[in-house]
Amino acid sequence: MSKLDIETLISQYGEILTSFFQHLSDMFFLMSVEESEAGELEFRYVLMNPAAMQVAHLTEEAYGKRIEDVYPAHKAAELSCMYKKAVQGGVPIHYTSEGDVIGESILSPVFNKDGVCTHVFSVTRDITERKKLESRLEYLAYHDVLTGLPNRRLLHIHLNNALAAAKANGDMLAVLFLDCDHFKQINDTSGHNTGDMFLQMLADRLSSCVREGDTVARLGGDEFVVVLTAIQSSKQVEKVANRILTVLQKPWDIDGAEFQCTASIGIALYPTTALDADQLLMQADKALYLAKDSGRNQFRFFTPSAVK
Repeated sequence: MSKLDIETLISQYGEILTSFFQHLSDMFFLMSVEESEAGELEFRYVLMNPAAMQVAHLTEEAYGKRIEDVYPAHKAAELSCMYKKAVQGGVPIHYTSEGDVIGESILSPVFNKDGVCTHVFSVTRDITERKKLESRLEYLAYHDVLTGLPNRRLLHIHLNNALAAAKANGDMLAVLFLDCDHFKQINDTSGHNTGDMFLQMLADRLSSCVREGDTVARLGGDEFVVVLTAIQSSKQVEKVANRILTVLQKPWDIDGAEFQCTASIGIALYPTTALDADQLLMQADKALYLAKDSGRNQFRFFTPSAVK
């Protein structure tokens, strides 16, 4: 089909073509290809369906105008670049645009009988909701739903990264395994909704006790793990553990229900007693039960002699 044929088709049947695409949720653009006096490729709007006009914030007034005439310079440059790739490559290209609306486009060059590209036909699908869902699912794969903290999966990633950094820098690293001493009583006396709000507040209090580069994760129930990085001595770890115990002993008021809370903490150190993530978590867990057996509301470091 020649360029004249395409233009005649548009002029005679433009309304029919537009009507055909009227109810499609996908956006389509038909752009003419021209060459400027400077030899640069330019693209002018020939046809759009209503969905395209709505998302692109354009009207039929854009017909005959160049991309540069209707968009700011940075946006026009981005679009023109993709259209040029379709023309110069001579084959359809795929393009994903970012922004408030995420669009997945296929740009197809249209050639006349002489092999000259006269138009580019672009079909764009709004994949914003799909991308949001994908992002949400990815987030849920690595975070605890209730507190928003890293879950066990992300904890292992952070811990292994921290261990690699500690090894490279010659630092110590501490893993604190923590749980509340009487969390079951909160659920039993005040209900699970209060228990959930308590865990959310607990997550916030724990996060307030550590630095930005440290990690607070929830494994489930009232079990939390804190990873302290770039540690130079066990005294630093003791300060953080004492800070956590103090913060958790402050009064709790949830929906008018007031209660007290204490916690027990088990601590394992790299490279003092363990060299990998699994060992650290296992040793901190053992030290946690030592803290509980010693009267609760305290912390204990893992030592091979103290834990049988």
